[in-house]
Amino acid sequence: MRPRSGRHFGPPLATGLFVTAVMAAICLYPPSFVSSLEMKAYDSFLRFAPPRAPTGEVLLVDLDEASLERFGQWPWPRYRVASLLSRIREMGAAVVALDLVFAEADRTSTDGDRALAAVLASGPFVLGYQFDFTAARGDDRLLHPLRIATRARGGRAEEALFDAPGVVANLPVLARATGASGFFNVVPDRDGVLRRVPMVIRHHGNLYPGLALAAFLRARGGDPVLESGPEGVESLRLGGRVFPLDRKGNLSVNFRGPRRTFPSLSAGAILEGAADPGAIRGKIVVFGTTAAGLHEIRTTPLEPAHPGPEIQATVIDNLLAGDALVLPVWSRALQVMLVLVPGVLLALVASRSGAVSAITLATAAVGGLWGGGYWLLSRHGIFVSPVLPAGAAALVFSVTTSTRFAWAEREVRERERKIARTQDAVILSLASLAETRHQETGGHIHRTRHYMRALALELRKNPRHAAALDDETVDLLFRLAPLHDIGKVGIRDSILLKRDRLTEPEYEEMKRHTLYGSETIRLANDFMGGDSFLAMADDIVRTHQERWDGTGYPEGLKGDAIPLSGRLMAVADVYDALISARGYKPAIPHEAAIGMMAAERGSHFDPDVIDALLKVQEEFRGIAGRYAGG
Repeated sequence: MRPRSGRHFGPPLATGLFVTAVMAAICLYPPSFVSSLEMKAYDSFLRFAPPRAPTGEVLLVDLDEASLERFGQWPWPRYRVASLLSRIREMGAAVVALDLVFAEADRTSTDGDRALAAVLASGPFVLGYQFDFTAARGDDRLLHPLRIATRARGGRAEEALFDAPGVVANLPVLARATGASGFFNVVPDRDGVLRRVPMVIRHHGNLYPGLALAAFLRARGGDPVLESGPEGVESLRLGGRVFPLDRKGNLSVNFRGPRRTFPSLSAGAILEGAADPGAIRGKIVVFGTTAAGLHEIRTTPLEPAHPGPEIQATVIDNLLAGDALVLPVWSRALQVMLVLVPGVLLALVASRSGAVSAITLATAAVGGLWGGGYWLLSRHGIFVSPVLPAGAAALVFSVTTSTRFAWAEREVRERERKIARTQDAVILSLASLAETRHQETGGHIHRTRHYMRALALELRKNPRHAAALDDETVDLLFRLAPLHDIGKVGIRDSILLKRDRLTEPEYEEMKRHTLYGSETIRLANDFMGGDSFLAMADDIVRTHQERWDGTGYPEGLKGDAIPLSGRLMAVADVYDALISARGYKPAIPHEAAIGMMAAERGSHFDPDVIDALLKVQEEFRGIAGRYAGG
């Protein structure tokens, strides 16, 4: 049932506004499962967004399967690595970033490390190394600290950065020969997906650059500035551009595509002189391996297995293009607004307007929030999660609508209760009117209605009658039973109040009370449209004096032709008449009354109803005692 507009909108509106406020608060302090859902939305947007093409300034030199098959398994002798790097330098590479670490001495030659050091010293090379966050080890004198300015607003930038106690560094001879180095650590999120890469890590009080940042600075130069605020790191200023970072100094990677998106040359082909020098000239080269069992594999939003060298190449390309993704610090504040505004509007509309308007607005809000989030990321590289705002819109709509319909149903039920109470009042008033003509009946109308309910509840256990005696019907029988003798209002006092037995003519007139009562009920029923609760009342009033064998009145109905309500009323009425004193007879004891009625099973009374009476006779006795005389 559709609730009427403008009725009882207060509670649904208050509920909708409360849910909106709760969801806005969750935006400021999201639980872990919400953060997980937001990252899944982030991944989905990236997968469906049109990929951005690489700048063309980054090249991979791959220590691939073909190279290992031609020149032997890794690690190669250092002289061969030196030869490879020398060729890359001679082919005109702008910078060569090594996504490898040479932490142990060459096992094939005592001169191999010196040869490699000589090559490193003569070219634009950036060594890679790895910080250790589990143990304090290594020599930080073998690293190259980042010359970076810090600009703090309410806090120190370096205090929020990752702090590594140890390092797996390159051999001293190699580290000292090289003019630059950077770590290649990456930090996946809790779900194991790599979305961000640290730009700077603190170690023993100094700041050190990531491999991609070190390679960029070696190629382009510049004076980087690390900016922070009260919550931690905010951004990195580099080459006239501002790169937003998270509070721990991570850059959100704008992936160019799946693996092999960047151009690549085989290390073996370069050693054999089969590579085109033009492919390397002027490029920033990332040297690493994608060979099975050697390369570092990471799960990214785009695919489950992304090689480490390609991740470094992607970060370098982001720095070159200035298009790293942005997870702005103000996104939470924007989310709060995106929860509050649609939430309040939805609460107002869903609590006061029709269902179509509310569904239309809710659908538009959810679709607009998801579409807007996708558009921001795909077109502008800014991620504002639509998860909580869209979820809040759907929840506010659902809760407000449910509350509104619950209140509407409550109103309907209350109206039904009022109607039922009105009906009861009318029924009892009419029955009491008849009772005032016949004072010796006392609490007859109260006793018979309870007898009626007890009989009906027992009889419906019989499969023949179960369908006809549902809860609503039993309740209606209980409420209508007091009307069974309403026709006695039309009987003359000289007959109705006579203390002796009636003469035959008087008895014939007394029998007409069923017709008088039926006529009264039918007039009322016709006035109410002919389909009211009074239709059953007419059956009770007209047929409660009929007998199972067809010898009753007023119509001489027989067996199942007598309405079930009339057959039930006959048992309840006769039992109460037997146990009650009248002017012309004394009260009969309960046991005797039950015996007399059982003897008329199948003649006066429906056998099934008598069987039910025998099972609930003690309940009848209790009812007679509770309502004796009133």
